[in-house]
Order: sequence, then C-alpha cells, then structure tokens
Amino acid sequence: MNKFIIGLAALGILGIIVYSLSGTPTYHDITHKEFETYKENLQNMEDSPIKEKGTFDFFEPNEQWIVEADFVPSKANLDFSMNMTDSSKVSAKLAGEATFEKEGQKIKVLIFEEETNYLLPFTDKTCGKESYGGGRYVNIPKDDLDGTKITIDFNKARNFYCAYTESYICPIPPKENFINTEVNVGEKNYIK
Repeated sequence: MNKFIIGLAALGILGIIVYSLSGTPTYHDITHKEFETYKENLQNMEDSPIKEKGTFDFFEPNEQWIVEADFVPSKANLDFSMNMTDSSKVSAKLAGEATFEKEGQKIKVLIFEEETNYLLPFTDKTCGKESYGGGRYVNIPKDDLDGTKITIDFNKARNFYCAYTESYICPIPPKENFINTEVNVGEKNYIK
C-alpha cells in the first residue's frame, strides 16, 4: 500500500512538472504572438496606414539578434538633422551611440530619444529585397538601458508607415545606421 501511494505521488509530481514546462511559452511563441498583435493593432487603429489589402510577413524569430551593445550617451541636448521622405528635415534628439559585434563586424549605430522609448532607425542588406527598401526601426524600452549597456532586440524591427502607403512622411534612417549584413529578423516587405 505504501509503495502504491509513493508511486502515485511520484507520477503526480512528474505530471505537474511536465504540465508546467509545456505551458511555458518560448521566445519564438512570444515573438509570433507580438507579430499578430502588432498586425491587428495596425489594421484596426483609427488612422491606419493600411489603405490597400496586403500581406504582412515576418522573418522567423532568432534570439541571436538580441544584442547587448555598449552605449555612449550623447552630449546634452544634441540635435541631429534627420531627412524625411518628403525631402524635409526634422530635428531629432540624439540619445547616444550603441556599438556591438555581429558576424565578425563591429557595428555602431545612432540611438534617438522618443517619449517612452529609444528609437533605432536602420537599413541593412535585406532592404529592398526581403524587407522594406526605406529601412526599418526598433523601439527600445528605456528600461533596456543599464548603465553603459543597452539591449537591442532586432526581432522587434518594424516597417515605417510609408511601407504601407506613400501618403505617410517617414524618417530616412541616417547613413550612420547602415548595418552591413542581413538583419534577417523582424518585419519583411508588406506585399500590396
């Protein structure tokens, strides 16, 4: 009788462990859910940039594209003149520079201030092929800056609204933010 109860208890504990492990979503699952939420929000927002029916697509998530970069803040109140798609320029507050290594290359990008996030507009070797030719951006939560380190998750790269319709005026990523490799994560081309 004792062995039966111990065996039953062991099976119960094993079942709880298997259930709890199988219920934990993976990074891949979480990222796919974020893609779906992003698409729904974008399509349903009041001033949605989605004017024509089209197809959203995303690269497969890859945790290798979550990078911890060295961060050097800019001098106080330094403005950066950013080109826009309508040939105008806007003044953007430069937060600092982030430097990281990827595929044997040292990569340096400019990070800009936004209200609750930092903004990293960039282009890479997928632009004009698998991803939007005008570049993409990553919103970086300010909590992802820890002293001299900033975490950048390129899986969260999104298209500017001009990828969906030409009626939007968007920033053009600065030449300093060309990443000389294929950033094959995040949002792909929007196919109209």
